[in-house]
Formats: sequence, C-alpha cells, structure tokens
Amino acid sequence: MRRTSGTPSHLTFLVLALLGLAINLLLLARHFSDASAGIAGCGGGGCDELLGSRWSMILGLPVTGFGLLAYAGLLLSLTKHLRFVRLPLVGVVAGAAVWFIFLQAGVIGKFCPWCMTAHGVGLALLGVGLIQTRSSDGFSGSAKRVAGWAAVALVSIGMAQWFGPVPATHRIDDALATTGPPAGVSAAVPPASAVESAVPPGRQVTFDGGRRFFDVSLLPRRGSLDAAQVMVEYFDYQCAACQTMAGFLEAFLSKHPSEVALLLLPVPLDGACNPHVATENQHAGSCELSRLALAVWRQDPEAFPAFHRMLMAEPSVAAARRLAAEIIPAGQLEAALADPWIDRLIRSNIADWKVFSATTEKLPKLLIRPKRILHGLPAGEADFIRVMEKELGLQ
Repeated sequence: MRRTSGTPSHLTFLVLALLGLAINLLLLARHFSDASAGIAGCGGGGCDELLGSRWSMILGLPVTGFGLLAYAGLLLSLTKHLRFVRLPLVGVVAGAAVWFIFLQAGVIGKFCPWCMTAHGVGLALLGVGLIQTRSSDGFSGSAKRVAGWAAVALVSIGMAQWFGPVPATHRIDDALATTGPPAGVSAAVPPASAVESAVPPGRQVTFDGGRRFFDVSLLPRRGSLDAAQVMVEYFDYQCAACQTMAGFLEAFLSKHPSEVALLLLPVPLDGACNPHVATENQHAGSCELSRLALAVWRQDPEAFPAFHRMLMAEPSVAAARRLAAEIIPAGQLEAALADPWIDRLIRSNIADWKVFSATTEKLPKLLIRPKRILHGLPAGEADFIRVMEKELGLQ
C-alpha cells in the first residue's frame, strides 16, 4: 500500500472520521441522558421521531453505539499496524448509511438532520477511503472489496432490525400527575354556556386520583357510551405517531366493540393555540383541524368517527373544511366554529398534556386506567393490542 500520512486525503479522512465519531457520541449521550429518548412520538424537536423509533436500536442496543465503535476503528486504522481494517470499516459504514437513508426515506418518511449528516460523512469516507487505501489490484479491486463489506453490513443490519427483537418504543407509567387542578375539578369538561352548565351530567369516568373526570356523553368518542372500559387519548392530527396509533386503536376497538370506548381529546402541537410549543416544532394548521373536528362532533356526533378517520389519513385544513361543510348545514360552519366550548376544551386538553408531560411531552398519550398512562407509540399493532388487553383485563 502507498504511504499516505500527511497527504490531503489523509487529513480529510481524519477530519471526517472525527466528525462521524462526534455525532455518534452526541446522539449516544442523548440516548442515555434523556428519559424520553426511547419513546416514539411527536413533541420535542428535530430527530425525536426517528431516534425514538424501533429503528434506533439493533438487537437491543443503540445504533449510535455501533456507529461510535465503527468511527473509533476508522481513526485507529490511520495507524500503521491497523491500516488493514480501513477498507472493511469504510464498507461497513457506507452500507449502514445506505440502510438508514432508505429507512428514513422509504419507511419512516421523516429525516433527522443529525443522522443524515452522519450518513453523509460515511458516504464521503467511502470516496476518500478508496483513494486512501488502494490495493495492489488498483482502484477497481479496492472498490470491489468495499462493495462486498457494504453489502454484508446492509443485509446484516437490515435483517437484524427487520426480523430481530423489537424494542419497546413506549412507556406505561404507574401513576399520573402529582400536580394539577384539585380533586373534583374537571379539567376536560368545561361548560359551553350557562344553559349547558345546568344540564345534568351524563356518565363520568375519573383518572389521576380523581383530579380529572370526563363526561363520556359530552366528549368526542369512539365506541359505546355504556362500554365497561373507557380510555382517553391525547393526540395531534398532524402527528405521524398519532396517525399510526389511530390504526392500532381502530383494530383494538374493532376487536372489543362493546367492551371499550375511547375519548378523543386533540392537543394541537401548533403555536397558534398552544403557547408551550417552540416555533421549530409547530404542526401548522393543527389548531384549525382540532377546532373543525370538535365542531363536527358538536353538530353531528354520528358523523364524527368518519370525519376523525379522514383527518388522520389526510390532515389538510382545506380538505377538512370541505368535508365539514358537507356535514354541517350550509352557512352554519362558522357559527359552529365560534362555539366557545371548542376553544375551552382545547385549552383544557393542552393543560392536561403539560401536567402529564413531567417525563415526556410526546404524543400520543393514552389514559388507560385511573392511575395508568401510556406515553408514545408501541412498536406494532399486535404488541399494542396485547398490552391493552392485559392492562384492561380483556384476555
């Protein structure tokens, strides 16, 4: 092999390897320092959805840990005695980069800037490494060796993640809030008017040690009013994890149609109505989508389930307005949206979300039993149904 110490390509390789090492170290430190790092859901910034998903782990260990080892090995390969591992490691890093770019583009549908930077570094090292470590077979021979290692890495990582053990991407807490409105004060059923406040309450369920009670007849609902088990979901129509959870809940309710009901409480992650959301994390339009959904519920509860499913599938304000105008009589949509109950309920939902977010702000949040709450998105539908049946005693 040629001696390359001190050459521009050598220095470029060193800088890229250090950059890759630093990014993986940063993401690994975040994994162990952030209590919500392993929870899949919306709320939080940038890379949270990807880094909280099942794809952030391999065989129960953080992907960034393997990345850290690979880049440490690349740095060591710059020494005389370990130069022989450079080509295999360059191939492994490049194959991993291809796999995780595919996952973000084709499976998750979201991109993490930090992760993409690391993958870009890996692909750049591929080019520099080929120049740096040309074998006696020339550039073509080196390229074939690297391609072989890249293929091995891509297939191995893909098989391990696709067919290997699926990590838990949600958390169920044994207790809810320790702060919030005093017992007996409803955080979720504010009266819309003096007339409505005089209406006798319907069936009520309580959570959080009696701090929060919900009138099942007044709030947006899927399932029977008389169901033995009532769950409460806090969600955002534009949250990808909430959209996936909607499918899980649909399957669960279909399996237990008379036993379980679900109250649906929107929490827009949109600064237009949620003062706790940072600008860069806004789901623009979520406030309007929530208001439209609640208006439809108030005007025509029987039409609400289909409208809710449509918003989860296509969270477009324009499409939601068109469909709402077909449900609510002509000329009455704006009056329906002006109902003060709608904004009061959204403010109440946001307040609940903040109280329940002591350990993580991520949505969806699902109140399961009086002192049990699920944060985030389970890794799969079957896993979710199994856990819910156990929690609710439906097995």
